[in-house]
Formats: sequence, C-alpha cells, structure tokens
Amino acid sequence: MKKSLIALAALAVAGVASAQSSVTLFGVVDLGYESVKTNAGRISGLAPSANSSSRIGFRGVEDLGGGMSASFWLEAAINPASGIGSSGTSGDNQTTTTAAGGLTFNRRSTVSLSGGFGELRVGRDYTPTFWNYALYEPFGANSVGASVGAYTGLVSGTFVRASNSVGYFLPGNLGGFYGQAMYAFGNRASTETQTGFAVARNTSENGRYMGLRLGYGQGPINAAVSYGRTTYAPGTKTGVSVLGSSAFAIGNFTDLSAGASYTLGSIKFMGYAARQKSSNVLALGNNLTVKTWELGLDWGVGAGDVLASYSRATLHAGPRSSKFALGYVHNLSKRTAVYAIASHVSNSGGAAFTASSYSSGALGSVAGAANVNGGSNGYDIGLRHAV
Repeated sequence: MKKSLIALAALAVAGVASAQSSVTLFGVVDLGYESVKTNAGRISGLAPSANSSSRIGFRGVEDLGGGMSASFWLEAAINPASGIGSSGTSGDNQTTTTAAGGLTFNRRSTVSLSGGFGELRVGRDYTPTFWNYALYEPFGANSVGASVGAYTGLVSGTFVRASNSVGYFLPGNLGGFYGQAMYAFGNRASTETQTGFAVARNTSENGRYMGLRLGYGQGPINAAVSYGRTTYAPGTKTGVSVLGSSAFAIGNFTDLSAGASYTLGSIKFMGYAARQKSSNVLALGNNLTVKTWELGLDWGVGAGDVLASYSRATLHAGPRSSKFALGYVHNLSKRTAVYAIASHVSNSGGAAFTASSYSSGALGSVAGAANVNGGSNGYDIGLRHAV
C-alpha cells in the first residue's frame, strides 16, 4: 500500500511539472533557384533561405510562479539544398571557429530568466545592433534583395550574432518603449598576444562586444536607435571585403544606426541609416567609415506582399554601391509561401559590390577585377514552409 501511495504521489508531481513547462519543436525550410550575374560571370543553382532563414529549433519554458519563468532556445541553421548544417560560427567570441557542415545551434543558443523585471538572457544570440538592418528593410536581410548595409558590417564577426553573451531586455509593459543591452566576452587568456608587429599586441580583449538598442513601437509607428562596439587590438582582425575592396587588417569596429517604420493602411514604409567605422585600418590612426541607408516598403495585396527597396553604401567619399530590389511573396497558407525576388546593383568610385544573397548557404557570386565599377543582377524564385 505504501509503495502504491508513493507511486501515485510521483505521478501527481510529474503531472504538475508537465502542466507548468513545455517544449516546442519549430522549423523553416526555404529553398529555391538563385542566379547572380556579374561582369566576371554568372552562377546559378539551388540556394536556401531567400525568403526566410532555413532552420530547426527547440524552445522550452517553465513557469516558476510569481510571474517568473525560465526558458531555453536552441536554433540551428540548415541548408536544405544539401542537407548539411549551415552558417558556421565565428571565432571572435571564442578561441576556435566552427565551420558549416554538422548541425550546430549556431543561430541561437540561450538560457533565460524572465519576470516583471524583463529578461536576462545568456549564450549565443543576435546582437542589438543587427536588428535595425533586419527589421527595417522589407527583405529581412535575406535573398538577393537584402540591402547593401547588411553586407558592409561583416568586417566584424559580431555584426549579426555574438557568442558568450549576457543580454538584458526591458519588460514589455512600458507603454510601447523597448530595449536590449548585451555584453559578450571574448573568452581569451589575459596573456594572449599577437606578434608580427614592432611590439607584440595584447589581444586578450579581442572579440569583446558591447551593444545597446532602444526603441518605441505602438500603433503604426516603430522606431529604434542602436550602438555597438567590438574590440580588436590594432591590426589584429582581418576584415572581409567592403564594397568589393580587398581584405584588410583593422582594429575596433563600431556600428551606429537608426531605423523606423510606419504603417499606412496596407502599406508599411520603412528605412534606416547607419554608420560603420573600423579603426586602425592597415595603419595606426587610419579609420575607415562606411555610411549606408535604405528606403523600402511592404505592400499587402490580397494574399501576397509586394516588396521594394533602394539602398546605398558609401566608403568615405570614394567607392559607392547602390541596389534596387523588387519582390513578391504569395501566401498559399499561414505557413507556406512562394516568392520571386530580383535586384540590380551599380558601382562607382572603385566599388565592386554584387547582387549575391546574404542568406546562409547562398551561392555567392563570380569574383574578378571586371566587377569594379560594374553592374550586377540577381534573382530568387522559391518555396518556403514553416512549422
């Protein structure tokens, strides 16, 4: 009898626990045909994530009582064209880099504690400074239509996400005001240095990120400003190409932006302006500044959305790239859509930007000197399903 009572009590406790917690499986598979033409050549084939990033994930929530909850979020990028994991994890916030291939939870891997105070979130997550590029442009920083500003920030490995981060989000009951702050550790030894200079440079703080985003969203208006800074000892970080220029050594990277959207009937107008600055480029005291802006709209028409944008990026007063993009997304249901997107890029002043997609696992473009001051065209046609 005693054993039976213990078993019944255990079942009762289990029932209460299951009622207070839940785990959800979610995912998106987005795949289509992509073609990008530059002066150096064309590349075409199947590419993922033009309308929405392909991914699979798990999220769990437990009600702790008293208005508090604990949760986790594990989200992995996938490339359905080949079945592999996609979007490798940058080594800026850790000692090694994980290449794309196996399934890793590189899109987001966090544990959170939430309550009336807001949310404390720890792990790998989107940086506050990335959201203005993704939320205030109609293509969501995906596809050949993504604004040029979504590419130029890639000189920093923390432009989109940061590992080893501690983040805080304001509570959602502040009359439309919202905010996010993040500090990400570089996870490096205090003795770490890099040689090859006149004096070995201390890199113990390389990859450290600090960012803040504050905004207001209520009714038809949503607007936000953000600022972030990633630390690198002078000349110890290799930046990828900006507006088509060669790779170069940089120091600290800062990102300042403001974005807004306004909904008028079935049309949402949106745009942003940003300034990205890399210090100590190639030489001490030499700074490189990229200014970008974008204007766009999302027009709901029947069961679909017409998307359009124009964006521009200027490196100092020299290289300049601009992109015009137009797309249509037709919703077959709440979870399934077909889409078509096209874009044209023009360059001047020595720039060599292309219409290649920013999406994880995209085909890229054919590189070559012929692209300098040249034009580029790209398009995506695909199908997206989400659960």
